[in-house]
Amino acid sequence: MSKILIIGNVLKDVYLKLDDGPQNDFETDENDIRWLDLAFNGAAHTFYHRTSVYGGAAVSLAVLSRLGVDAGILNSKTEFKNGELVWLDQPSDYRYIFCREGEITYFVPSKRKVTDWAMPSGTPEWILVDRSTNVSEKLVDEIKNFIKFSPATKLAVHAEKKMTPVGQRLADMADVLFLEDEPAVHTEEKIVDKTELDQPNTQLVCHISPRKISLGEAEESWSLSRTDMLTHLTVYSTIVATVLGVLSVGGSPESAVLWARLNAEQATLEGFLTARRLKELAKAELEKRANLKLIAQSLFERGKGVLAADQSAQTLSERMLKAGVAATAEKRRTFMEILLTTPELRDYASGVIISDELARQKTSQGRTFAEHLIYRGLIPGIKVDKGLVKIAETGEAMTLGLEMLQERLRHYYAQGFRFAKWRAKFEITKDWPTFIAINKNAELLASFAKECQLAGLVPVVESDISMDGNYTIERSVEVTDRVLATIFERLAERRVDLGGCILKTNMVMTGRDAVIPATNSEVGIATAAILKHAVPKYLAGVLLLSGGQEAKTATKNLAATCQNGPFAWPITFAFGQALQDPVMQTWKGKPENAKAAQAALKRHLQDNSDALRYLRK
Repeated sequence: MSKILIIGNVLKDVYLKLDDGPQNDFETDENDIRWLDLAFNGAAHTFYHRTSVYGGAAVSLAVLSRLGVDAGILNSKTEFKNGELVWLDQPSDYRYIFCREGEITYFVPSKRKVTDWAMPSGTPEWILVDRSTNVSEKLVDEIKNFIKFSPATKLAVHAEKKMTPVGQRLADMADVLFLEDEPAVHTEEKIVDKTELDQPNTQLVCHISPRKISLGEAEESWSLSRTDMLTHLTVYSTIVATVLGVLSVGGSPESAVLWARLNAEQATLEGFLTARRLKELAKAELEKRANLKLIAQSLFERGKGVLAADQSAQTLSERMLKAGVAATAEKRRTFMEILLTTPELRDYASGVIISDELARQKTSQGRTFAEHLIYRGLIPGIKVDKGLVKIAETGEAMTLGLEMLQERLRHYYAQGFRFAKWRAKFEITKDWPTFIAINKNAELLASFAKECQLAGLVPVVESDISMDGNYTIERSVEVTDRVLATIFERLAERRVDLGGCILKTNMVMTGRDAVIPATNSEVGIATAAILKHAVPKYLAGVLLLSGGQEAKTATKNLAATCQNGPFAWPITFAFGQALQDPVMQTWKGKPENAKAAQAALKRHLQDNSDALRYLRK
């Protein structure tokens, strides 16, 4: 008896690519009859490529077979020929899938063949109700009766997208339920799945959306970008069968979703991945993630900080104009090259954060800036958020950038980047920041951090409380503490590994318009106290940002904070404007000033490095 008994219909998927206008080489069928032209979506098209494969429950069987799991389809006969599964009986229905310029359209039978029950000859360990199943009251009753007298058999159900009452009955019986979700939308309300409320203690729910696979607390982000017409119907069945296949042999939920992600992304109409290949890919993925803590530790090399050179093109242009420099794209690139080619940079910095614009450019020697940093022994980091928008309810700032984030992170990893930054900005007024703004931004930071770790990059979560405004240091203490506490709550909820995560945050100080500015000593005491109170001891480390402070003031406040150590985690600087402004003012856009500008950067880096000496006492 098969270990996994699949209930579902075996379909024949006929994939047809369309093209405008006639072609001389469009296909003929097995009877040597040419495919006819067809009017489709209001235009004349010709089929120029046809691929026929078994679909429906056959997909689940093929996936499980490639995993080496003993499986079979109820009421269906198969055999192995030349190492491949061959179906001996006719498919239940045909499903035509049209593809033109990436657009997929389905033509399906108006009446689906009823899925009949037949008593198995033995007792399977699992019954998988495939998505292709035409669920009826009779079928649900038969499954229920079988499981009642075969308690060792577990039930897995790949639920319909829109469940009928009979479908809900079947779902409620499942030990593992697979649900297809719509893409996540950030709202004020937390949506709780009904099934999870009905059976919170006995049922494991696997959620599958176009971007994410989650099973209990395990989750993986995935992406589908291909040209071979493997549709979401087939891909979702691939995910379901892979997850169940791993669970059926005692694998963990984490392994199940990781293997499912890899299989979904790399399987094609030609076939699915074997267990051996999936094991190799999963091992490489886990090794990549295992390096997170090592990379994070390397960013806190003794006596060194991080150069933040990740401001937007608009922000850098504004600073250049202020310094009397023409704000062209080439001038921006030249300025960044001056910064990043400073001969002594590696003596005082362990890493550099750059922008996406800079990541796409090259040095005068023809290397990408990431390649240049790696060549110099610096760890390259990338800013991945896409700027700020206003929250409709309050008018405060919220950060964009989750769209296609996993794909971008994998691209950056391939380019050599090993950490990434996301900035959340907060302003202090009488009523700001509100709970809504703090919570929204904390959730976004946590989502970003989780995506980073899944992609093998160390997340740098930045909480930046603006110096603009008239507020006291006591108010800054209260806001910073509340913001950081919320961020770490959300990080814990997303199960972000703090040992491979870095906090970049503001120093606690008075607003720029405060009547009585805080002294360096007050800033140091308040910043150290808040960090010790709000930051968990398991965090990889803390980077302090300059936040618009003048260069010398930022260095003095850094030293004052370090004097109030020791801390449970390493701490250093990650200054941007405080390091760049002296360079810009020295350079002034003139090539002959480049070396003097680099000397200015060295001088201020050395001052900040000296400020860290208090941590070593």
